[in-house]
Amino acid sequence: QHHKSMAVCAFFFVLCCVCILSPDGAWCFPLLRTFSESFNDDVAAAMFSSSSSSSSSSSYKDNKYNNISAQWYTEQRVDHFNPQDNRTWSQLFYVNDTYFNPNKPGPVFFQLGGEGSINAFYVTQLEYVAYAQHFGALIVALEHRFYGSSHPLPDMSTDNLRYLSSQQALADASLFMSWFKNKVYKIPNAPVVTFGCSYSGNLASWFRGKYSTDTVMAIASSAPVQATMDFFQYLEVVDKSLEYFTGQECVDQISNATQQIQQLLTSTAGQQQLVSLFGLCSSPVSTLDQSIFMQGIMRHMWMGLVQYNREIAHQPTIKDRCNQLANGTINNGDLLKAYAQIFSSITPGNCTDVTYSSQISHFRSDVFGGPYSANRAWFYQTCTEFGYFQTTDGGSANEPFGDKVPLSLSLQMCRDVFGVQFPTAQLINETNTYYGGNDVADGPTKILFVNGDIDPWHALSVTESPSDDIPTILIDGTAHCANVMPASPNDPPGLVQARKDTMAMIDKWLASL
Repeated sequence: QHHKSMAVCAFFFVLCCVCILSPDGAWCFPLLRTFSESFNDDVAAAMFSSSSSSSSSSSYKDNKYNNISAQWYTEQRVDHFNPQDNRTWSQLFYVNDTYFNPNKPGPVFFQLGGEGSINAFYVTQLEYVAYAQHFGALIVALEHRFYGSSHPLPDMSTDNLRYLSSQQALADASLFMSWFKNKVYKIPNAPVVTFGCSYSGNLASWFRGKYSTDTVMAIASSAPVQATMDFFQYLEVVDKSLEYFTGQECVDQISNATQQIQQLLTSTAGQQQLVSLFGLCSSPVSTLDQSIFMQGIMRHMWMGLVQYNREIAHQPTIKDRCNQLANGTINNGDLLKAYAQIFSSITPGNCTDVTYSSQISHFRSDVFGGPYSANRAWFYQTCTEFGYFQTTDGGSANEPFGDKVPLSLSLQMCRDVFGVQFPTAQLINETNTYYGGNDVADGPTKILFVNGDIDPWHALSVTESPSDDIPTILIDGTAHCANVMPASPNDPPGLVQARKDTMAMIDKWLASL
């Protein structure tokens, strides 16, 4: 029997997601991770396939990049902060030097990897490649340690994961870039412009802050730089985004369905009814199982949908899903039945496993290359650095998803997955103290923060400019990382202008050097 595990929908992306395009090619969007949805090659592939060949970026989407292949930096350090540790490992990177003239070197455009694997998409298809063509830039993307094929150690045991941190990743970037500029291309004076989106957007801004001599500016897109334990605001933005596109009716229907489900969860007969309606493998009897079930519904049906609205090829938009719910309710004469039918239609397999024990089992696997390896790595970072735990603690007045996904669920999962009682609140505070959070007024300059106002992650980013040298762009009606995607004729005016403003800012800052 083929079970659908809510581990996929309850946990990771990176940028996304192991789950947008699973290894067997099956679509499972929007079964995104529990704690962050950011941006990896799987999502990139899905997004790029929707771009029109007539887009302004079509000039760099052709066969001239077919010879770009994986390269390895073989001298990366396992631990940058222990001078007694001389262990090294090989880190994956990609280079595109199509527009670079070694006789008249332009800047280096440095794309930092985030919580997922990278591939040639990162140096050929993102919108900054169009910028690189304009500036004659050398393009390079570096994969993040412990993700994809970049394995500092043989496995992902809890003990080994202590070497997985944003600070180690930034030190990786610094050491790599020194080698890349001085020994590979011999352009020691070339200015470096750092790019990133979502978590890698954080890294881009932090690289500018902590390694200011290594990069002259950063373009930080959809970057949730404010680490937060209880990220209940995520669902509040989802609520506002649903209302923005469809009005109050869809939000009210979600709220009504949620109330019915939570009432059914209070009795054995009701739990059995939910098994039948939603195609569950077993009754959600325990509090933890019920939390996994409710978390899966809201992520599976709504959270990923909002976060990547209009960005993934062949996937419904917010309006599509709300219309589907409204029409299904009319056709069935029953809101809950229509709600369950949508859930079942976007979950492959015979039944859906919503047991807490399955969640923990999946994320305890410490083998690289497994179906949940990226999820385990990102979950570790949320438990030890960022939080980002998306909960229903904001209350029903602010979102329509009930109250069954409290902060305590995520904290217990941290303990049960890694076997350690992390001082998560303290560690999150230390992250904000070290990097400054979203209070950037007294921080490094020449960082451009770009966000979409329906992206739930913009709530933790920088959306108001404290100075001319720390500008911000908030794009009306766009979602997560929309500005890093290749341009399309269907892009809203605000997104078109944001790309022009980004180009102008890079031009201005390079000219000032």
